[in-house]
Amino acid sequence: MLIALIFGVYSVSSHSAYSYPASRSTFSSALESDSIKFTRSSRDTNNRTEATPSKKFSQDLPPLAPGTHNLSIGVGQIFLMGNLSSNFENSLGTQVHYTYGVSDMFSFESDFGYSSHSNGNFSLVNVDAALRTNLVYFAQLVPFASVGLGFYRPSLILSDNATLSALLFGLQLGGGVDLLLSKKVFFGTRLNYHNMFDSTKVASNGVAQPIGGSFLSFMIHAGVTF
Repeated sequence: MLIALIFGVYSVSSHSAYSYPASRSTFSSALESDSIKFTRSSRDTNNRTEATPSKKFSQDLPPLAPGTHNLSIGVGQIFLMGNLSSNFENSLGTQVHYTYGVSDMFSFESDFGYSSHSNGNFSLVNVDAALRTNLVYFAQLVPFASVGLGFYRPSLILSDNATLSALLFGLQLGGGVDLLLSKKVFFGTRLNYHNMFDSTKVASNGVAQPIGGSFLSFMIHAGVTF
């Protein structure tokens, strides 16, 4: 009987010694799994928290800032120069202007303009592209300069009612100032010099005529940023 009792105590002790490490291993594995899940959850939460201010910041960019699209409509005076001013009168013109902010200093610009002079005897359509340089940021004022190239289509009626038109290449340069009214709206003025390279074209009466010239445009514009 004593031998059986000793053998039973030994068996229980051996079984307990064998089972304990397995239970401890199971508990450790569960703890490590929960820790990994918590770490991943915390990381995802932090990523979402960091992404939210960035998105909000991109939506709050002011006009003409890097990465913004800016569209404006302008109305102003077209001053004809040279031979054009001798034959036709100055007139009002309109312009649609687009600016993409590349950096704090540089922007890409393009515009479409139209004007009609002397009761429709002379009209002018122009499409230009230019590089804009923001000279300085002073409070809400942004003075700038620009230089670029463009296509011009002058159309005129000659003295014998013959018509003449041409698609010409040209140069434009100028400058102006923009006032940032809010995070989405701006207002400004610009003065540009346009030079259409002279060319000789055949009019509707079969006579070759020179066409070209230069003009100044002074525009007041208002725009939005998106």
